Amino acid sequence: MEQLLNEDSDKEPKSKTRNIKIAKILTISFAILLFLNFLLVSILFSWADWLAILIFSLLFIVPAYLSNAGMVIVAKFKHLAPLGRPIDKGKICKDGRRITGDHKTWRGLIFGPLYIGIPISIGISLLFYVLWPFIEPIIQAGIDQGIYQLYNDISYYEFYFLGGPYPIGILMLILRIILISYGACVGDLIGSFLKRRVNIKSGEPFWIIDQLDFAAGALLLGSIPLLFLSGLYLAPDIHVIIFLLILTPSVSLIANTIAYLTRLKDVPW
Repeated sequence: MEQLLNEDSDKEPKSKTRNIKIAKILTISFAILLFLNFLLVSILFSWADWLAILIFSLLFIVPAYLSNAGMVIVAKFKHLAPLGRPIDKGKICKDGRRITGDHKTWRGLIFGPLYIGIPISIGISLLFYVLWPFIEPIIQAGIDQGIYQLYNDISYYEFYFLGGPYPIGILMLILRIILISYGACVGDLIGSFLKRRVNIKSGEPFWIIDQLDFAAGALLLGSIPLLFLSGLYLAPDIHVIIFLLILTPSVSLIANTIAYLTRLKDVPW
């Protein structure tokens, strides 16, 4: 019995050490991918187009980032305690493991976006509506001077900053924010489901999936209106999608690794 306990205690540090190594390797790898993406886009198009891709990606994905964080924040709201029940109701799958786990609740799924992601994102968008008369001439001047080769039409910028031409753009923007916000939560839920299927415990890293699940969900749901509103709605193109699939893990991995190296966190995930 004592030998078994010693073996279990040895496995934990080895597992942690292995995951720390993986975190460092992935951090360096995604940092290199970001740099290579910058070089490739700059060579094929222009550095200004890469900057536009960066701005478009951030404007598109911010509701997902906020909603993903919001799911954790609303857990502290006492008046939402009755909705703190697990979505899977404690049910077990055929493999003998929980469907999603205790940490995935209706409170987080519904109110993370509703209280955090959606209102803050709309507030940011209203700020851009105020600033747009100052932003538009700068972009148009760059287009006229041929700085942009890939995004050389003002309509791209109108979509990401304003949702599209006024006034229909406001409705498209709100629709986009709602879909991206809840898409992030659905993606996170699916990621949790997959994590349980491969028997990874809550709190343990599920590399790449942990960093990409909410962004993938946001991209999928955020692109749905294109099927019905193709003339009014513009979904992210392949350049923005590729960049988001690199940027999202990069932000998470680099931030967590820095926090670990500066001893703000015990583990880099």
